Amino acid sequence: MNYPDGNAVPAAPSLRAWPAWLLSCALLPDVAWADDAEGFDAKTLNQRGIDPQLASVLLDAPRFAAGKHPVSLWVNGQKRGRLEVGFDRHGALCFDRALLDAAELVIPADSARCHDFLGQFPQSLVEPDPATLSVSLVVPTEALRPRQQDISGYQAGGVAGLLNYDLTGFYNRFGDDASRFGSANTEVGFNAGDWIVRSRQVQTWQDGLSRSTHLEAYAQRTFAQHQAVLQAGQISLYNPILSGAQINGVQVFTEQALQDQAQGATIEGIANSPAQVEVRQNGALIHSTVVPAGPFALTDVRRLNTRSDVEVTIKESVGGERRFTVPAAMLGLGLPAAGYSLAAGRVRNIGNAHGDDPWVVSAGWNGAVHPQLSLGGAIMTASEYRAVGASLAWLPGLDSQLQLASQLADAQARDNARGMQTDLSWSQRLSDQWSFSLANTWRSPGYRELEDAIYDIQPERPRSSRYRDQQSATLGFSHPWLGAFSAGVSRSSSFNGDSSSRGLASWGTSINGVSLSASAEWQMGGRQQQDNAVYLNLSLPLGESRRVRAWVRNSGGEHRSGLGLNEQIDDQLSYRVAAEYDTRDRQVETSVGVSALPRYSQLDLSYSRSDAERSSYQGGARGAVVVHDSGVTFSPYPVRDTFALVSVGDMSGIKLSTPSGPVWTDWQGQAVVPQVNAYGRSPVEVQTRSLPRNADVNNGLAMISAGRGAVDRVAFGVALTRRLLLNARDDQGQPLPRGAMVSTADGEFVTLVQESGQVFLPNVLEHTPLWVSAPDRDRCELRYELPAKPDPTVYFETATARCHTPGG
Repeated sequence: MNYPDGNAVPAAPSLRAWPAWLLSCALLPDVAWADDAEGFDAKTLNQRGIDPQLASVLLDAPRFAAGKHPVSLWVNGQKRGRLEVGFDRHGALCFDRALLDAAELVIPADSARCHDFLGQFPQSLVEPDPATLSVSLVVPTEALRPRQQDISGYQAGGVAGLLNYDLTGFYNRFGDDASRFGSANTEVGFNAGDWIVRSRQVQTWQDGLSRSTHLEAYAQRTFAQHQAVLQAGQISLYNPILSGAQINGVQVFTEQALQDQAQGATIEGIANSPAQVEVRQNGALIHSTVVPAGPFALTDVRRLNTRSDVEVTIKESVGGERRFTVPAAMLGLGLPAAGYSLAAGRVRNIGNAHGDDPWVVSAGWNGAVHPQLSLGGAIMTASEYRAVGASLAWLPGLDSQLQLASQLADAQARDNARGMQTDLSWSQRLSDQWSFSLANTWRSPGYRELEDAIYDIQPERPRSSRYRDQQSATLGFSHPWLGAFSAGVSRSSSFNGDSSSRGLASWGTSINGVSLSASAEWQMGGRQQQDNAVYLNLSLPLGESRRVRAWVRNSGGEHRSGLGLNEQIDDQLSYRVAAEYDTRDRQVETSVGVSALPRYSQLDLSYSRSDAERSSYQGGARGAVVVHDSGVTFSPYPVRDTFALVSVGDMSGIKLSTPSGPVWTDWQGQAVVPQVNAYGRSPVEVQTRSLPRNADVNNGLAMISAGRGAVDRVAFGVALTRRLLLNARDDQGQPLPRGAMVSTADGEFVTLVQESGQVFLPNVLEHTPLWVSAPDRDRCELRYELPAKPDPTVYFETATARCHTPGG
């Protein structure tokens, strides 16, 4: 087939030459191809006003120009952040150490600055996309670095002090009477050398009366080499089988975060081509990645549970998909976390109970003796009190679990009481939709727990009113569109013959954004009389962030119905309004509330009014203050035992996404990541839209791996850029021709001249001489002038340029 002028129609281009083919189709409808299939006819290009050098440059597209470019990096379908990568003159990606670290790839043995990664892993694919400023890598699983399993892979140390606060105030007015209430829950402490020191207290104010309660104060450190945690001070005694107590003492127990490291599963398979692999459990997607052709092994896949099968889907790039199921038995069965605890100290009385504060020693252990069976044992001894216990956990099938625990206690301090308590529970999944659980607790008359044996917690209550046995049963059902339903009943009886039973039921579903829910609670018998309650709720979306709610509730014969509106204006502000009618008082109660996140704290304000005589105000503030060697930084969320300090240059107001929620850098360019997953991975990402227009972040995603108690520091590198749109003319004052090539002095391609002589330059901070070439024209040098300081509020600046021809 030929064009009308006799030239042959070119064959379909290869992917490598696609941009050049599009250019030729757009600008040269009757272009003739040279005999060499890899090139263009230079004479025809000259006739069309196109520099043949430009076609040679674009023939190898898509590719980046030589030099450094900020790109978004993807590895096997997973985003690894934004960073600067280098390309050579041929568009080849430079696998330097920064790229390999960001991509978490194995470092080749060679010592070159650009490692020969593709030589060691020839199956790998590099897919640059200059249009979206991204680079995608598809590498075999053996090219990925194994996750760190030893403590050397986690950040340690760091020093910082903190104050967590949760303040609440309430004012209620009824006629001529008024009441005021306030509370301050605070936690103060510091982290230093992986030690965690904390003190918690509560201060309350009620109509002028103040009360302060100290809850606990302790120091804690994890010794990762031994997978053990040491706690000392005012602590809660931990025992895996026996009930604990508040003590002044010391205890050592297993660091469960390190124990959980080895619970990931390995899933193997074969891909016939580069493919996307999805792993699901109970219908939920738990892992997704991209693998090259050939065998693959997905390591450390975190499952929802250890008793359900896993379904693997392989979506081939050449079309088609395959599925297979991996039985749970092949991936390892789950039992209660193994570990031990040792504690010694003096029982601490934090209430109004009467009695002595004896010394107590406690020890417990739990471990697997078989893939489907674990055993545990415990002992506790105090002055005139002894207790021992044993536990068993058994997995008779993939969807069934039985747990049995028994405790024997000898309380010589009171009544020389001796007794036993037994706990038995059974959980069973009947199908993908149905499940149930049963539990029973029984104790003999002489059984006493530690605090019950040494304190008269409620002297006015006879000991015969203690419960004798308790039973509970729950039934659950879930369906993709019918929703989730659960129901349960519980019964309790005491030694004096009293008993009570309650029932609970709830249901909820969401259909096309409309949410429906219902819940009920009712008394089923016994001397304790409590009000039955029913609650129905309907929520409708009004746009993306606004919802209207309607509800009906009935409790103790009091019927209420209401209507409300909620809107999340942005990630810093939301409001709510509501009105509710009470059939008993025949009153309408209206309320309005605002929740704000002004970057460095959380605020909540509300007002309600039922009639002219009754109204109330409520307010709250919560957050944290962190003191460190670089200053003071505020956090809108409470700071936990492991956290991080982040800086984004010295820029303020930069938004970052953290596991706890969004945070913003302060006037010093710093922010707090209030919670980091100890001995895990916590992502922190810079929201690039919050950066100034003239700034690019080198790598916008950081994966924090820190040990418990560490104060990690993350510094995001920010590079300033200056984009420029030139209106370029030649020495005669005429616009430069469209399609002319702009290059550096040594011939490296930069960009093309657009309509009316416009030239867009992505970065002019490093001012290098630029030259313009076009067919039948002499090369000319672009000359322009810019203000000394760039404008950070615009994406690009504009200026005029003159293209000067040497000797002209």
